[in-house]
Amino acid sequence: MEEPYDLMGSVLTSKANEHMIGFAGFVKSGKVPLEGVVKVSAFHRSDSSGYLTLTFIIDREPGVADSALRLGKPDLNALQKRLGSNFEMLIDLPLSEFSEASPFLIEEMDIYFRQLQGQENSLIENGVFPAFGELLGLQFEPLQSWQAEEESPLSRLLAEAEARAEADSKAANAAEPRSLLKRIFGRD
Repeated sequence: MEEPYDLMGSVLTSKANEHMIGFAGFVKSGKVPLEGVVKVSAFHRSDSSGYLTLTFIIDREPGVADSALRLGKPDLNALQKRLGSNFEMLIDLPLSEFSEASPFLIEEMDIYFRQLQGQENSLIENGVFPAFGELLGLQFEPLQSWQAEEESPLSRLLAEAEARAEADSKAANAAEPRSLLKRIFGRD
């Protein structure tokens, strides 16, 4: 019997291949205050353009609806003005719908830039964090650089995820083609 396709597992496995820049704590005041951490990673294209991925991890509060814990979406025109002509677009992905049992709410925002390579920290600290502070009411702690350590627990988990993804990819290539429904839900 084939196992159903694990969509959240695939998302998390793909996260293992990102170039992580750092992380920062953040808070948002309001009727329902938010507190969490944001992981910042980058993806570079061959022409030096690319995008920053901000993965916001927010603690779920007992008795508080997830909708009250959302960050909100920044106004794209205001974001364009704050980030300038180097800014291309923003894609907002709420990921928590895949795992309601998780103690965390996860939102991800991809911010595309015409020129990214070599400017990541400056764009984050002087552009993205201040813009999100102004537009979404977020207050960020200073960005903490990420230095991968071979023996850290996170590095081991990422290495295991990469190995699983590679094994799954090889197995999928060797298996017979399956319908979309079968790949997603494990049945036709």
